[in-house]
Amino acid sequence: MDTDHINYQQQIAQSQNEEKNHELIERIEDVPKQDVLSIGIHQHPDDYQTIQQNTDNTINALTPTQQQQRLFTLLVIAFIALLTGIDYAIILPTAWGYINKFMQFHYGGFVMGALLSVFALSGAIAGIVLGYLNDSGMPLKRLIFFGVMFKIIGNILYFVGINIYIVVISRLIAGIGMGLVPPLLAEISRRSTPKTRTQLLAKILACRQIGLLLGPCFTILLKQMKFTFLGIEVTMYNSPGLIMALLWIVLMFLTFFFFYDLPLSATDRKSLTNSMNDYSIQQAFKRLFSMCKKPVILVLLITSFIAYFNQTALETTLTPFTNEQFNWHELQVSILFAVAGIEITLVYVVLHYITKKFPDQSILLFGYVLLSIACLIAVIILPFSEPGSQKYLPIFLVFVALDILALPLVVVTSTSLFTQQIENDEQGIGQGIQRFVINVATVVGPLYAGGLLQSTWIMLCSMLFIVLFGAFLIITIYRSFKSKHDEELSSLIRPVNENR
Repeated sequence: MDTDHINYQQQIAQSQNEEKNHELIERIEDVPKQDVLSIGIHQHPDDYQTIQQNTDNTINALTPTQQQQRLFTLLVIAFIALLTGIDYAIILPTAWGYINKFMQFHYGGFVMGALLSVFALSGAIAGIVLGYLNDSGMPLKRLIFFGVMFKIIGNILYFVGINIYIVVISRLIAGIGMGLVPPLLAEISRRSTPKTRTQLLAKILACRQIGLLLGPCFTILLKQMKFTFLGIEVTMYNSPGLIMALLWIVLMFLTFFFFYDLPLSATDRKSLTNSMNDYSIQQAFKRLFSMCKKPVILVLLITSFIAYFNQTALETTLTPFTNEQFNWHELQVSILFAVAGIEITLVYVVLHYITKKFPDQSILLFGYVLLSIACLIAVIILPFSEPGSQKYLPIFLVFVALDILALPLVVVTSTSLFTQQIENDEQGIGQGIQRFVINVATVVGPLYAGGLLQSTWIMLCSMLFIVLFGAFLIITIYRSFKSKHDEELSSLIRPVNENR
């Protein structure tokens, strides 16, 4: 790294063109953020084109070592996304049986809800805290070690499972590790430009979806487990904690050897030192309040909430509804979830290509149109469906397919648009707020749907209403979706690393 860095600096000194590019970038970095935006607006188009060209040259000037470091770093982030998906899918199917080992059956539903809720809530709060720490200058690599440590401890406690209180506390602790998601998404935005951000986000989120598909495969393996490890009996109920603890330990080593924080130039270090001195918690709340006052930000937060509320409500009602309406059992529902997972993965792949041709806001609006059509079909057909009849099964499958098709479109584009509306030094706490809203939706959605299991039509009508409301909000501010000019100046990894 040091040799390549010295050679690269010598190349800069020898190249007059590259030296001019570097000076131009540093002059732009020294301009206050509010002035940078005004430059993008008031400067002559030819000047802005020159800035873009010089920035592209800077990005393309990465040394082979730096390109390799960037690739390894993104692969580590993708592996983290994969493990979060596996973590969810490997524990959830066996949690019900694990709970009923410790207590009577009719109390299991309450504890199951608590198990899911504490995981989501601790992750939501930790996301804001870790996002704030990331924005205030703490290296992301250090934050990953911090979050993964809680994942390991939580899963070990889940494996030990002395009593039901330890099981619930273990998920509370493991949920803190989910606070890594906001700073990781912020890192994606810093290592990309608005043109490539949606594609990169789609790949990372697709890794989590692959993890959700691999989780059930682990469940098949867990059924065969029945032995003693360190004096603890390993069963299909507590073995998910052991497996996930081992996988997170592997990730800890991968992070240590293959994750590289963004190198900082002398200008960056000076700016970061000043921002760390000024970036108090009170100021963070002021910036957060100022951020959330923007109509575009509010709409993106609302649309994210609606999308996850819709998804979790559907997941909650799917099993009891299909059992009553079509006499389905675990096998049929498992097959449906497997097919749905394949469909979502394919949509993430397709997103990589369609984002090159269509703007994010158009894809977001199209996703909400699909959600509206899906809910409308369910509202119209449900009153005519008779329990036990297979007559409307194909229409039901169309409803599920449209709903699942729309979900990745909304999730990826809303996240990408959100990152484009906030400054780079606010990405961490900004993503923390968005993930907090999403986690609240994952808690409220199942509770809402569970309370209306006997009134499914009313639930679907209310879901149709809020989806139409979300589509209306997107149409209202559609022209306000635009990425900031200065975000085009965000390099993937800055090649100049002075005083290091």
